[in-house]
Amino acid sequence: MTSPSAPSEGTRLAAPRAVHRAGESALLAEYPDTASVLAAAAAVQALDPPHLVDLVPAETTLLLSGTAARDLDSLRALLDHLPAPGEEQSAGTERSIGVVYDGEDLTEVAELLGLSPDALIAAHTGATWTAAFGGFAPGFAYLVPGDVPDASDVVSAQTDGSGSPGPPWDVPRRAEPRTAVPAGAVGLAARYCGIYPRSSPGGWQLIGRTEAELFDTARTPPALLTPGTRVRFTAQRAVSRLSATTSALARARSEAAAVPSRLARRRGARAVPLEDARPALEVLAPGQLLLLQDGGRAGQGAIGVSTSGAFDRGALVRADVAVGNSPRAAVLESLWGPVRLRALVPTVVAVSGAPGTLTVHRTDPEVGELELEPAEAQDHAIALDPQDVLVIGPPTEGLRRLLAIRGGVRGVRRTTADPGPGASAGASTGASAESGAVLGSLSRDTLSGLGPAPLEAGDVLLIGPVHGLDAVPDRAPGPTGAERESEQEHASGADERSPSAEAPSLRIRVHAGPRDELLGSEALDALTSTQWTVRGDSDRIGVRLDGPALPVPEGAGSLPSEATVPGAIQVPPSGLPVVFGPDHPSTGGYPVLAVVTRAGLDLLAQAAPGSTVRFVPAD
Repeated sequence: MTSPSAPSEGTRLAAPRAVHRAGESALLAEYPDTASVLAAAAAVQALDPPHLVDLVPAETTLLLSGTAARDLDSLRALLDHLPAPGEEQSAGTERSIGVVYDGEDLTEVAELLGLSPDALIAAHTGATWTAAFGGFAPGFAYLVPGDVPDASDVVSAQTDGSGSPGPPWDVPRRAEPRTAVPAGAVGLAARYCGIYPRSSPGGWQLIGRTEAELFDTARTPPALLTPGTRVRFTAQRAVSRLSATTSALARARSEAAAVPSRLARRRGARAVPLEDARPALEVLAPGQLLLLQDGGRAGQGAIGVSTSGAFDRGALVRADVAVGNSPRAAVLESLWGPVRLRALVPTVVAVSGAPGTLTVHRTDPEVGELELEPAEAQDHAIALDPQDVLVIGPPTEGLRRLLAIRGGVRGVRRTTADPGPGASAGASTGASAESGAVLGSLSRDTLSGLGPAPLEAGDVLLIGPVHGLDAVPDRAPGPTGAERESEQEHASGADERSPSAEAPSLRIRVHAGPRDELLGSEALDALTSTQWTVRGDSDRIGVRLDGPALPVPEGAGSLPSEATVPGAIQVPPSGLPVVFGPDHPSTGGYPVLAVVTRAGLDLLAQAAPGSTVRFVPAD
């Protein structure tokens, strides 16, 4: 490929074909092709606007997430006047990846393309592939064949209508997806090539395998293939194909050899080293599911990492403020409960979220037990002495209760054979392992598996220093901003319930779009006029709803993958909507009809199975 000259001074990229609102503070811009998307993404990155939280390219769209609704106008104006990035910004990284072409589907794929296996290998290695966007899993990149042109070529293509060069490959997905595809498998599907960064189910046609490490949280950036990266595959001929056991042992030896350097990088990257943390609470009984959550890991959507973080953000803020922490400090998020914890040092805690009882079994008999009813237990700082046992009862209404500890949770110490992502010590059975922040956050992403694993009995919570924190208030201050809006939604939208009602009815505000025009006004009217029921298989990835299927016009049931946001109401072919939670996939191929407000998402975090929901327009 010849290196084109940089665009002349004053050259600008064409404005997007359309710009759609995607919730309270995000925009989805449409472009004619992947080349235009990547050029626009490079231009925005070069400008580095201070109010931009995340920038996620996809096949023909670019998502820009701001900090608040007030940012939408400036983001829209930015897209209309993007300067073409210079050659340095648009060139992209080039990587060479060795592949052993012995995939189970190699022969079948070759036949589908009218080639021999050797010709397919030659074509695959002869093409220059470009990472168009991430998704599916952290580190998974959708690679498109052919050189994506630089900014100057994009400007010319937008002017003369020639578009992006290079014909796409068209390989159908397998009719029956595999239940497990090994890490490093190289596959083809539709017009894309992809490499599985970890073992997972999948329906791509497998043509080979690589030892390249696609995703490493100790690396900067953690993804090997970021959007815009050019990739050349090289054929590697193995003398003999290794058995699964031998291959696994080889990978284990390689990972073990890399541990010292990774630990050094990881420790050096921590803003607050775990060495500065101290034990505070021991988990005696975790309940159904006990996770560490904080404000999340924003800004990683382009490499397939969702924000994650506490589902009920208002509760996170209230619990942290009640103990004097910063409002995004890590807390415990409990599903259902009950949870039992033992204090190891004098500390202060507070519970927020779903209402429920709170009991402290004191070791000092003269003090006696503390038993708080739901109304008393909320957002109230409680002092614990060493060996006191705290019992967080199951919710009397809702799903999730959050526990903040003064100093903020900084990590967890556990005895385990597998420390998991973020481990900083010990890898053998019975060793003490400390799990800390991953990509700047302690949040457990239940879809990707990033962050410390769910807490178990015997785990010890490590907290940060308390000096310099705010004083513990007599009571947590009243709600402001999103929290006040959340309470207003409760007050104005909750239906009257008889004492026998098992679950509440909620009114949730939504912003239409980004694909309301594609699905049509009939679908949007049906969404807002239906009383939906929360299904039992809802989780942090998505709140699944039952009710009459939404009408989906022919041809509107799927679209090229594009970025999504928390609260996105995705409409799959079944017509039954799914509201994305904090652990949602970063991209998806089903249209999003509307997006729930941040305060509305807090309400859905507490919507137990059987709860009924009505969506109302936010504006």
